Amino acid sequence: MSFTVLGALRSLDDSRHRAELYRAWNTGLAAGLASSAVLDQMGPIAFPSVEEARRYLVVGTGQGKSIAALVKARPKLFAPFEGGVLATGDEGGTLNQSLRLLTDHFAGEFRRRLKVRDALLYPVFIGLVASFGLPFLLLPKSPVKTYATAIVILLAAFLLLGGVFISMLAAILLNTNSLTRARFARILASTLEAGLPLGRAVRLSVDASGNRVLRELIAKRTERELATTPLAKLFDGCAEVPAGLMGQMRVADATGDYRGTLSVYARELEERQK
Repeated sequence: MSFTVLGALRSLDDSRHRAELYRAWNTGLAAGLASSAVLDQMGPIAFPSVEEARRYLVVGTGQGKSIAALVKARPKLFAPFEGGVLATGDEGGTLNQSLRLLTDHFAGEFRRRLKVRDALLYPVFIGLVASFGLPFLLLPKSPVKTYATAIVILLAAFLLLGGVFISMLAAILLNTNSLTRARFARILASTLEAGLPLGRAVRLSVDASGNRVLRELIAKRTERELATTPLAKLFDGCAEVPAGLMGQMRVADATGDYRGTLSVYARELEERQK
């Protein structure tokens, strides 16, 4: 969490830079280049956490290490589902598909974060106005120097510490019930399409969703239960799973086609949210 206002707003750009990283990486692989060459040639990324991940991958792949091994060695550089999709793609020979899925996910996530950032401009504006206006209300008939000093102090405090409030507000806006449900559906579809086992895909998608009810529901399940229980039965009666998604889960359970069925639903969901 950033303490500064500008830092808090800038942190919302993480998804954009990750989408650009995976898009460029996928394009390079499609052109026949090795991962180490692609990652190195794309140059520095203007976002510290994403650049750290890129540099780590450049060094690791340059040493002949596999993507899966690198991701598992430094899990904090990647979101759990992100690392799972990368490792599965690398081990299964479908890295191009995994990179495409991650590009689509982070591009969609950035579009939602962009809307949140636009909404946050209002409280930032209010904070700036308050920094200039409060001294006149709290210090009536004071000398001009006193007003100026108070304004500078309040403005500095807001810009340097207001990022905590902005970050908390952003987290609330990014984790509304509708967004966490949609995020769960999208990541579940992506992890299954990438080839992750059903149980692991469920666990990762629920953890990444940010939905408290889903997390509590799955936390009670063992890994064996997640791997063997039909999806519809696993989430039966859970109010946080939309009726449309529950219907698709039943279809997927009946046909065994979890990848195709849920991927179609997730794509339709993305279209409705644009």
